[in-house]
Amino acid sequence: MRYGPHILLSLLVTTVPTSLLGAQGWQGFGIKHLGFVFDVPPGFVLTQRSDQGAAFEGKNKAFLAVWGAQLGKASFRTEIEHRMAVNEHDGWRLTYKRVTPQWASYSGLKDGQILYVRAVKVCDGRAALFTATYSRDEKLPYDPIVVRMVRSLRADGC
Repeated sequence: MRYGPHILLSLLVTTVPTSLLGAQGWQGFGIKHLGFVFDVPPGFVLTQRSDQGAAFEGKNKAFLAVWGAQLGKASFRTEIEHRMAVNEHDGWRLTYKRVTPQWASYSGLKDGQILYVRAVKVCDGRAALFTATYSRDEKLPYDPIVVRMVRSLRADGC
């Protein structure tokens, strides 16, 4: 059974990060008057809340903000392109950008940190967004967490 320990190790490595994705520990969050809901991952503690969103802090200085915004006269695409320009001006090197009429995602790197931004168009000229920053060293454990956060950000109550 020469390959037994390698198979066992492979199974262990693939199940540890996904165990964080279980329903246990994830917290529902939403702003009814802005029409969105979102799942906050385990280990993130609420540090600030307003009637438009909230900020959370995770281990190793990870940061998560989620909020709703009225787009006003700006289109969804214009708002996202403006946010990307602001992040680039602040020194983030954007490595991924995808903007559609209904959703947008982009990510970047700066000083050993990863920035991930997701936005979805909700209803009545509004958008819901989240921004997550975490250490580049924690990319692999955060990948499935970011995927779940992306899937959870959605319109609700429109």
